[in-house]
Amino acid sequence: MQTAPAVPEERRRDFLRRVVAAGAGAACSAAAGLARAARSEAGAGRSFVPPGYRPSFGDDFDDTDVSRINETARGGRPGAPAWRSRYRHERHTIINGEKQVYVDVDYAGHPGKGGAPMRVQPFSIADGVLTITAERADERMASLLGGQRYVSGCITSELTHWQRYGYFEICARLPAGRGFWPAFWLLPKSGTWPPEIDVFEGSGARPRGVHLGIIEKGRSKARPGKRQVDGVIDTTDGFHVYGAEWTAEDVRFFIDGQLQFESGPHQLHEPMYMLANLAVGSKDPNWIPDPDASTPWPGRFEIDHIRAYSRE
Repeated sequence: MQTAPAVPEERRRDFLRRVVAAGAGAACSAAAGLARAARSEAGAGRSFVPPGYRPSFGDDFDDTDVSRINETARGGRPGAPAWRSRYRHERHTIINGEKQVYVDVDYAGHPGKGGAPMRVQPFSIADGVLTITAERADERMASLLGGQRYVSGCITSELTHWQRYGYFEICARLPAGRGFWPAFWLLPKSGTWPPEIDVFEGSGARPRGVHLGIIEKGRSKARPGKRQVDGVIDTTDGFHVYGAEWTAEDVRFFIDGQLQFESGPHQLHEPMYMLANLAVGSKDPNWIPDPDASTPWPGRFEIDHIRAYSRE
């Protein structure tokens, strides 16, 4: 495992105390003001950290400096890590049929199209919550986006934290509305694909369902690596906790501390990093239909925390 920066010892001890005291019944960490009230009223987010793990990475978004989210993951400090604001090779995934471009405040447009930064900021942090906002592009922006019609945000730990095996968790409220596709997932540090671990994928058009599982070579219908989970929660009614425990033998997926799916034996044995993003549209209208007149803009993917743990 390689990581930078490390979680400071004082924060680590406090984190462990909270884990031990709360166990499987711990609610999402509460922030100040209205965000805290919203989470308390929802009463949904139940965290679960399997025994024998210690914190290896954590961002509770108590630090409101969004400049640490940028293309090269510069900046950051103990307890407030830097995040990269794009995928490794691109700012959207063409193969999925996504209709957005992942931008940050310094993004200057599609190669060959832009010049000065567009100054579009999809990230904000307030009351201990990171919000990734998806919005329609105006005509000026669209001319710089290589044909895409929406802007949104993506954060990855590709340049700051990766590890082999562990428990990975996000506490978040997902956006409702046709076209919104929020996700928290893992990719190999080596840049190969597959494999992939999808801690969750949500659909704003189907707020009572999430998709979770793994993608790897050699899987078949007789041994599926993914599952659609419906009716367990409403992903938009409050903050819920989505987690995955990745070991050498299995990947186990949890929602609010309740086991939902086990992948069984797998071939995922190389270090991976975390990504959280809000895509817009896809090539599969049955799962992520494109936005239409009913879509409530802007879309907001609200994240209370992202954490990783490794074996002691």
